[in-house]
Amino acid sequence: MPRYASYGRLDSQLVDDGDTAFVRLNQRLRPDQLKPGEVAVSQNGRMDVDGAWQTRKGYRNVFGNIANSGSALVIPFNLNDSSPPSINDAAVAAIYGTCLYSDPNTASTEYVVLATTSKAVLVKTSDTSVSYNINYPAGHTVDSTCEVIQAFNYLFVFRNGQVAFQWDGSNLTTTPVFTLVANGAYTQPLVYDDPSNCGISEGVVTITTPLAHDVAVGDSVTVSDKGSTDLNPLTEYRVYEVTTSSPYTFKFKADAANVAGATVAVGKRQSIGLGFTHMPTPPWAIYHQRRLWMPFNYTITGSSGSPTITSRNVKDEIIASDILDQDTYDQIQNQFKIASGSADFIVGLQPFAEDNLIVFARNSIHLIRGVGADLGNCTVQEITREVGCVARKSIVQVGNQIMFLSDNGVYAINFDELYNLRGASVPLSEPINPLVGRINRSYASGAVGIYHDNRYYLAVPLDSSTVNNAVLVYNFLNQGWESIDLIDSANWNIIGFVRSGAGTTNRLHTVSKEGGIHMIDEVGTRDDDYYDTVCLSLSSPATVTTLDIDSILTTRQYTYSTMDRKRFNSYELHLESAINVESNADLSMEMENPDSTVDLSDIYSVYGNYVPSAEDLSLRGRIGNKRGYGAQLTVTPTRGRPKVRAVKITGALQNGGTTSAE
Repeated sequence: MPRYASYGRLDSQLVDDGDTAFVRLNQRLRPDQLKPGEVAVSQNGRMDVDGAWQTRKGYRNVFGNIANSGSALVIPFNLNDSSPPSINDAAVAAIYGTCLYSDPNTASTEYVVLATTSKAVLVKTSDTSVSYNINYPAGHTVDSTCEVIQAFNYLFVFRNGQVAFQWDGSNLTTTPVFTLVANGAYTQPLVYDDPSNCGISEGVVTITTPLAHDVAVGDSVTVSDKGSTDLNPLTEYRVYEVTTSSPYTFKFKADAANVAGATVAVGKRQSIGLGFTHMPTPPWAIYHQRRLWMPFNYTITGSSGSPTITSRNVKDEIIASDILDQDTYDQIQNQFKIASGSADFIVGLQPFAEDNLIVFARNSIHLIRGVGADLGNCTVQEITREVGCVARKSIVQVGNQIMFLSDNGVYAINFDELYNLRGASVPLSEPINPLVGRINRSYASGAVGIYHDNRYYLAVPLDSSTVNNAVLVYNFLNQGWESIDLIDSANWNIIGFVRSGAGTTNRLHTVSKEGGIHMIDEVGTRDDDYYDTVCLSLSSPATVTTLDIDSILTTRQYTYSTMDRKRFNSYELHLESAINVESNADLSMEMENPDSTVDLSDIYSVYGNYVPSAEDLSLRGRIGNKRGYGAQLTVTPTRGRPKVRAVKITGALQNGGTTSAE
């Protein structure tokens, strides 16, 4: 229908509606209630800072070969390769934990750690053809979800109710082996008070013992009897040198006058009350303020190597190690009871603002203040009982905010806003409530999150899935959710995210339970941009599969801000193709009241060709004067990664009568 300079009373005036930018997903409101820039559906898409929507880049499998022993060699994967890497089923039943490990001796070297049944595999992030095996202690395995972290220059594997493993970073290229952390009954530290055992020279204190001592470099010692010296009994001194052959000595520095042949009583800190304990076989731990913090669910007694582990039947207490000492835990001073008097249990811990530790319980949130100093002076404060955390690994700090998944959805709060959670704060996930409602509550505790490239990625189990089969993506630059990422396979799952950043590398990896390491949004601009290559099975050889990326964009509903009936006449799309690949997409229009779907064919059919590589296109087509209250445009890419930059829908107001639409 042509446009005129003026219209009469009976003329049907043409009007336009559309979007020149796409910034966020909103599924809570009806499509006709969405604001400009909001979309009703964004699946496997990204919304760039220029306001365009585009199919995400593919997930690329970069590792899937876990050999039985020795250094595993990874064959680079090629889409045309019919012989993908193999995985030994007898050696590896599944991947139970993962983390990033940085070599303390090489600033530019990082590894993704895969905790398998019988060993940990370290895969170099900068060259995934390089990997190393670290065997577990003889007779010990991992057969369920574990936690892997790096702390004190050690790599730890925590096993719920079993003695944890530790590796000191040595012999990586030869035959590295984990050892058990100190276990069994804790032996009270010795006090060394032999006659004439102390000499001080230029601030260096040397303690000599007739027999071998149990003091190690890095230990803190205190002086209980200073004798004729002016050492301070209230100060902890850090040991910096020891000798392990006669004469046995250990040294620390102190602001004290020179003396020779003095007699003092000195040793590591002595326990009070319940005494010290070794690491109480936690399911997980975090590192904060030079200590390990963990749930205090078990007691450990007995002999080293064959300890007796007993459940305390307590789920609301945490305990911290001594400073830089993973083997010593004070059951009085370093233990905290959280959520006392309620049927609650601890889900996770998050360091915040140096001296604060936030404790997330299942149905409440608590704050421990003063954890950077003497733990005996810490205070525990309940923040709220109205909000708790569902999944420990969903807790992520982003700048001054903390993200976490609760029963009410995803929250993003800063320190001050913690106090507003009591019935006042609105979840960040409110715009995607229908998606959050699809999370399988029975398995939501396994959800994992991470921050990368100005986005918060949250992997969750949707619908009937028991594993994390979908990723919700929040874009901080656009201040909105931009996509739900899906892989078209029932076997796809994510047990963890790993972000590497050594040297020039800045990549986000996913780790699947099947042993695959995949790079997210890292596929270059090539003909295979539109595919995911993912490891889906531990069969021999490993099943690495190429899958289409099923991306969809559905706009808001265009109503021209009136409830009148319309006849939709034509559409216009501004498109752009990625570099080195042509683009195509199916197009359809969904009408409401009366309901109908108009197949607009595809770009190729309308334009007569694909969108050329690295070129933009203004595509115009007819809708056919379809009648309705509102209309939405759906773009379903079928080739390449077409970028949708703008949409315009032209129509005319119709049917001003009082009869309802059929």
